[in-house]
Amino acid sequence: MPWRKLLKDDPVPWLLERSDPAVRAMTLRVLLGRNQRDPELREAQQRAMNAPPISTILHRQRPTGGWAGPDLWRPKYESAHWSNLLLVEYGVDPGDPRVRRAARHVLEQLGQPDMGGMRWVFNKDHGAACLTGSLVRYVALAGYGNDARLEPVVQRLVRDSKNFDAACWINGELPCAWGYARLIWGLAALPEAARTREVQRILRRGVEFLLSYRVERGNYPTDTEPSYLWRQLSFPLFYQADALFVLRALDAAGAIDDDRAQPAIGWLLARQDSRGRWGGHAPYAARMPSKVNPSKWVTLQACTILKHAFGEAA
Repeated sequence: MPWRKLLKDDPVPWLLERSDPAVRAMTLRVLLGRNQRDPELREAQQRAMNAPPISTILHRQRPTGGWAGPDLWRPKYESAHWSNLLLVEYGVDPGDPRVRRAARHVLEQLGQPDMGGMRWVFNKDHGAACLTGSLVRYVALAGYGNDARLEPVVQRLVRDSKNFDAACWINGELPCAWGYARLIWGLAALPEAARTREVQRILRRGVEFLLSYRVERGNYPTDTEPSYLWRQLSFPLFYQADALFVLRALDAAGAIDDDRAQPAIGWLLARQDSRGRWGGHAPYAARMPSKVNPSKWVTLQACTILKHAFGEAA
């Protein structure tokens, strides 16, 4: 069945509202399939780059390519790592010089003795794939996926999965679903030349782990309780994951058509309202540089999952 037939109503006009240019641009590109030569998409993308939330983040960028704070990591949700993550989530133009400069800044900082304030991660031989996976993704999407300076981070993700099954000290040294979701989220963004056979094997391994549990239930290994976020549908998330984010990661890895994803997709479908929209939450809005409408973004992402899982009308 075509994906639009699964909706109770059409949310696309809402997503195309000019008052939210970043959502509009991504809707044109992802849901409606417009290419970069399309004048409507080009105009929307230009407006998105010059309006919040993207413009708010870019206006805070320093000439060096970084953001305020002593390192890549701090202050949480505002410094360079988090700003790069948000820009990619908001659909920033990856070819913009500011975006490329930001990725270079991260690579340069990782080469410093304190590794941009992230030595507390890299001093350990595994763990925190929820951070390193996102780093690989935004650097790769900015055009530096083949950069030799990124390769040690890619190899760390490979080792995290191959040798430790994405176990993390933050998760009681148990395999971590947040880590595995971000791990494949990052590796799936690498250009074809950087997606070696080993990387491809790790992608399949990560997909297998995530789908060996019921995604919508979130009962992955943990030494505490499953996070309240898991079934909430939130945007944006930073190192966390929920059922929707796992579906997005599976989609990025080319596995959204796996039959084991169907219960989670069915659960997602059941969460839409009578208007064909999904209610979203922004649990970290108070600490973010710019506010967004999480329901629009969650709806856009849910529709993207449905489109890729079910396709268009023949």
